Amino acid sequence: MDSIPSGEEAPKEIAYSYDEGRLSFIHSLTEQAFHDATSYHDIATRIFETKAKQEDARVRAEIREVASIFYYRIDLERGVNSKPGATLEPLSEKGEAHFWPYPIQVVGPDTLKLWDALLIASTRPETQGLLADLLFSARYQKPHLNARRAVEAYVASQDGNFHQLHRSEMLVRSWSICRSLGIRDLEASVEDAMSSLVGRTLNSETSAPGTAFPLIRCLLEGRMRGKKGSKQAELHPKAVDYLFSAFDRYRADYLSLQLAHMARECLKDPALVDRALRKAAANLLESAEQATDRHVRTHRLEQAAKFARRFHLDDVHSECVRRLQATDPSTFQWITIRSASTLRASDVESYLRIFDQPHLVEALSYFFETPSPSGSRKQNEKLAKSILDASLTHRLIGTATYGTHGLPQKSFNTEEEKLQHQINGIETMALGAQGIILSAALDRMAEVHEIPPAETLHAWLVERYGSDPGLCMSLAESFSLYWKHDYTSCVQLAMPRVEAAIRSILLLLDEPIYRVEEDKSPGQFPGLGSMLPQLERNGFDPDWSSFIRALLLTPGCNLRNLGAHGFLQDVDRQTAALVIRALSVVALLAPEESSKKACDAQMIKQSLTTPTIRHCLSLLDRLLVKIASRLNAILAVRLGRERRCIPAKLSSE
Repeated sequence: MDSIPSGEEAPKEIAYSYDEGRLSFIHSLTEQAFHDATSYHDIATRIFETKAKQEDARVRAEIREVASIFYYRIDLERGVNSKPGATLEPLSEKGEAHFWPYPIQVVGPDTLKLWDALLIASTRPETQGLLADLLFSARYQKPHLNARRAVEAYVASQDGNFHQLHRSEMLVRSWSICRSLGIRDLEASVEDAMSSLVGRTLNSETSAPGTAFPLIRCLLEGRMRGKKGSKQAELHPKAVDYLFSAFDRYRADYLSLQLAHMARECLKDPALVDRALRKAAANLLESAEQATDRHVRTHRLEQAAKFARRFHLDDVHSECVRRLQATDPSTFQWITIRSASTLRASDVESYLRIFDQPHLVEALSYFFETPSPSGSRKQNEKLAKSILDASLTHRLIGTATYGTHGLPQKSFNTEEEKLQHQINGIETMALGAQGIILSAALDRMAEVHEIPPAETLHAWLVERYGSDPGLCMSLAESFSLYWKHDYTSCVQLAMPRVEAAIRSILLLLDEPIYRVEEDKSPGQFPGLGSMLPQLERNGFDPDWSSFIRALLLTPGCNLRNLGAHGFLQDVDRQTAALVIRALSVVALLAPEESSKKACDAQMIKQSLTTPTIRHCLSLLDRLLVKIASRLNAILAVRLGRERRCIPAKLSSE
């Protein structure tokens, strides 16, 4: 806004008051502004600019009121689920906000008189159409007559100088008025004008999908049906031809998707719908092949594959996937963003000193008391929200991730998805830092102590913590494999046992987790992703639940699926240390089935809330565990002998 010089006052504005004697001045004002104008906005701007030259408050009010007429706009219905049509806006007040120009339905009687007088005086169809539409929308005097006059004037405006985009909006508005009032006798003239404009647009050198698409959508809707007419609306003779001509004219991916949506919404013939969908799919493929950037090409191929799969175009889907698989990941030219860490080597060394214990078992006890490597869930969520709130890019653009196979894996578009992805990113960064520390701790133990056999570690774990012997054996063997630098075997052994430990705990808590057979799905236990929330409902520390999810499941590191499908190769020591930590936290929580703790669900739940506080067994409990272990070993030997003897007896008989 221009500043007012010191000592001068801004002219005071007054309300407009209708004066029939001033009509000739107002009419000449609009006529001068109309010269070579290509839109209503041009006319409004030119009229409004003359206000600055006037000092008379009454004249300024007249100029402001006349300019406001041409600031009203024809607003097309937009969006995937919207119906074709257009309204004149602003129509009514919305909430407490008061716009300029004033909403049509709240203007005063002086303004309505001005519109009516100008409509009679005007000779230009563009002005007549807008004024008649304003009076119709305000339901002034004879709305039906004003509606007909608006339609006729909008159609006549097609021979004027307005830009084709605005002429298209006029025709859609005319079509909407005819539909709302059932004006069947003017429908044919509106459709013919639409057809003429679409034909010229499709054949012009200038690409103007914004002009053609709304008109094609209206033509595909079909003509109004009479009370005794057929149930199916009659289409304009050229409507379908225009649709497929538009597929050939506008091949961009987003435009092809809009046309495909039109076809599915309007066409009743399945063959025509299939033809339209295949046209769209072909355009999507062509758009992908024309992309020079590998990321853009991959994105468009994925988009084409999703489109083909959604509409059961199996041959097109297969071709898209073939091209997607043939993409060389090395051509993506990824950019690595590096940042210096504030973690110093001396800080790591200071932390590792707690593992310099006289005995290995004491060092392992400290290892089992380390906090969740992914950090606090609450703090991570808080940090993720602050990052998203401060980032304009995250609000405007979605995010996509690529898997280790080099192909697109997951996209994040909604606010909830973006937040979860940001949280996963923070957790993954924390895992990277903590993986270095945990692996350094295990390496320090191997340097300081002589590593015992896995059987010795197993016996100590069972005796000290009273945990499930099978899980303790897996944990002990994982440690041994790590210290032998066989990190891949270590992870392949430990990962599935994490799920087994959680399943064991839930069964001891008598949770109904088994999924019975249903239709073609066989009966089975659920996977890790389904069991973790159930464990959390029983009190499992959410920080540790987030760690296991971030490490083993998607959208985290997804090690569980990568290992199951053969994509997990060349595992580093940091990953192995993290998987061992995940197994240790749940394996030591699972009690031995014959122990007192296994019979007390409340004790199990209490241990779930504080997983790093290990309640070691008393001396008496340790003796009982040893006795139970020896009895189990004796029984196993005897059963083995009996099983070997039975076949021998049967064969001799």
